[in-house]
Amino acid sequence: ADIEGVSTYNYSDPCFHYEHLFLKKKITVLPSVFGELNIGRYKGVISKSVRFLFDSFRILMFWGLPSGWKIVRKILFSKAENATIDRIAESDYIISKGGSFICNENTIREKIALLRFVYIFFVAFKLNRKVVILCQSVGPVYGGFSRKLINYLLNRSHTVVLREELCRTNYDYLDLKGSNICLSNDIAFYLNTKDAETKVLPIDKSKLNIGFTIKDVTPSLRQCYLKMIADAITFCVEKYNAHIHIFPHVTIDNDVEVSYKVHKMLSDACKGNVFVYNEDYTAPELKKVYSGMNVFVGTRLHSTIFAMGEYVPSVCISYHGTKSLGIFNNYGLGEYAVTEYSSEDLIQKLQKLIEKRVVIADEIKKMHVIYKQRHLDIFKSIFHK
Repeated sequence: ADIEGVSTYNYSDPCFHYEHLFLKKKITVLPSVFGELNIGRYKGVISKSVRFLFDSFRILMFWGLPSGWKIVRKILFSKAENATIDRIAESDYIISKGGSFICNENTIREKIALLRFVYIFFVAFKLNRKVVILCQSVGPVYGGFSRKLINYLLNRSHTVVLREELCRTNYDYLDLKGSNICLSNDIAFYLNTKDAETKVLPIDKSKLNIGFTIKDVTPSLRQCYLKMIADAITFCVEKYNAHIHIFPHVTIDNDVEVSYKVHKMLSDACKGNVFVYNEDYTAPELKKVYSGMNVFVGTRLHSTIFAMGEYVPSVCISYHGTKSLGIFNNYGLGEYAVTEYSSEDLIQKLQKLIEKRVVIADEIKKMHVIYKQRHLDIFKSIFHK
C-alpha cells in the first residue's frame, strides 16, 4: 500500500520540520490542515481565540460548500493545506492512528480542544473518504454537544477498532456498540526494533534492572504522585539492591524535569543506584532499551506497552480515562494497573510483579500471539479495494 502521513502540526510550525525526522525516512509526511499556526512561544488567550474562530469558520464553509467548492477552498486554505486536502481526496482510506485523543475534561478549554482535534475528520467526511479509527481508546467525553459530535463521528466512520473493552462498558453515553465497532489491542506492542540504533547504557545484568517513566500529573495529585514514585524506587534499592533506570519517554513534555525532581527526593545512598537519562530517543530506540529491563514501571502508558512488547512485565500508573487498566485487562494483568496514588499500593504491586516476573513474561508472550492474529484478521477485513 502507498501510505502517507498527516502531521498534527501546521507547515508554519517548526515542530512540523523537526519532529518527524525519523518517520520521514519511511513515508511522506504532510502538514496539518487545522494545526495551530506558529504564532510565537507565548500564545495568549486572544490569539488562540481568534485562531479557533477562524478555523471554525473555515470548517463550516468547507462543510457547506457546493460542487464548485474548489475555487473557494483556495481562498480558505493555504497552499500547504490544500496539498494535504488533495492527498486526502485521493486516498482510499483515512486512518486515525492508535492512541487516545477522542476525549476531554469538563472544562471549556478541553471541550474547544476536542472540537478542533476532530475538524480533520469532517474534511475526510466531506470528501466521502472511508475513515478508520484504528486501535484507540475513546472517552471520557464531557458536555452534551461534545458527546453528540463524537457519536456522529463514531457512527459516520467506516470502522472503529477499540484497543480495550473498558471504555465501551464505562462510557455508555458513547455509541461504541455499533456494527462498525470491533475490539483488538494497541498496535504499538508490535513496533519493530530491528533498525533501531543500539544505545550503550550502564546496565549491569547481574543486578535487577527496573525501568521507570515519570510524567507530570494534575497539580492536586502531584506531591502524592512524586512521593509514591520516590518511595517505590527507595523500596526497590533497599530490598533488592536494584538498579533504577528513569527514561524520558516524551521529551517535548517535562518528563525529564519531573524525573530529576524525583531524583532529588531520594537519599544519597539510594541515588547511587539510580540513572536518569535525558537523550531524545526514537520510538524503536525506546522499545529496544526497555527490553534490557527485568521489570518496568510506567506512567506513560506507551512505555509499558513498549516494555511488554519486549516481554518485560510491567506496572502501569494510570493518569487518565480507562486506557491503562483497559489495556492491562487485555493481558489479564489488570491488578498491575495503579489507579490510586498510594505508595503502599504501588510497592505491593511491584513486589508481586518482581516475584512473578518469569511467569508473567510467559503469559505476555502467549497473548501477543493471539492479538497479533486478531490484528491481521481485522486489517484484512477492513483494508481491501
